[in-house]
Amino acid sequence: MTTNSYTGEEGYKSFWDIYNRQYREMWYYYANSTGGTPGTHLVFEVTPYIGLAYSDNDVTDGRFEDESIPQMQGDFINSPSQYPNIYQPTGNEIGNFVPARSITLSGIATPNWGNAELKVFSLDHCHVIGANIPPNTPVPNFYNPNLVFFDISSPPAPYQPSTTMEQDFLSKYGKVFFYYWEAKDPVTFNVIESGYITPYCDTGAADWADTTLPASNLPGVGTAKLFTNINCLDSSGGRSYELVLEDGTYPSETTFTNPLNGERYKVSIETFRGGYSYPYPTPPGMGGTVSTLKLELY
Repeated sequence: MTTNSYTGEEGYKSFWDIYNRQYREMWYYYANSTGGTPGTHLVFEVTPYIGLAYSDNDVTDGRFEDESIPQMQGDFINSPSQYPNIYQPTGNEIGNFVPARSITLSGIATPNWGNAELKVFSLDHCHVIGANIPPNTPVPNFYNPNLVFFDISSPPAPYQPSTTMEQDFLSKYGKVFFYYWEAKDPVTFNVIESGYITPYCDTGAADWADTTLPASNLPGVGTAKLFTNINCLDSSGGRSYELVLEDGTYPSETTFTNPLNGERYKVSIETFRGGYSYPYPTPPGMGGTVSTLKLELY
């Protein structure tokens, strides 16, 4: 089974691979389990930050070439205005991000889907163009019953509304790199705790190499190194070209105490192999990447 980097049971395990991206499902799971006990309930609001998931062989020429085809998919340098968030701010073809519209989980368990748990799924590589669903699946559907997607059409300033070309490009080659999260009091909606979070990946391992082109405009951080996969641990022994932020840029787990009642909480994120299988457009059983973000009692 493909994994871009495996560094033990706590390592980073994903199917984000430029050569197999059209054969894998990429889905996101969110959970807020704080509403089960009286007095512990918090509202969980998360803002996904979307960016280009892959590098190519030349990250400084202002063009993105799909190494699996190969052919050019993004001519940033000749049409920068069509990529206002992932190229234009810095002129770098990798390492720019755009926030999608926030997703809120109330933590109330009835109905469960959409309030305490949520799955975001579509047939696209990254779910930025509507909540499309597998053919012949009833609506609401099992995968994405609330029809939620990563809406980048109207991000907050200073980000620009994503153009049709930018949305199409990210739907094919994007992923969620990190989140800004807030845990709020359910009565006053005052923020109890907040922060940024990203999946853990040991970028010091031999499977990863510094692109030498930093990620820019990272909220709360500024800049950070951006690493690309050079050793995809599958039968091919090649590289997946997946991009990740340097380990330690943001935490993968945060604990905090609610000062109003002394309750302890944990926010955590993990990316791992798994996912559901669907028969369109590829055979079932191919598996995929699951990115799970949770707020729970600690």
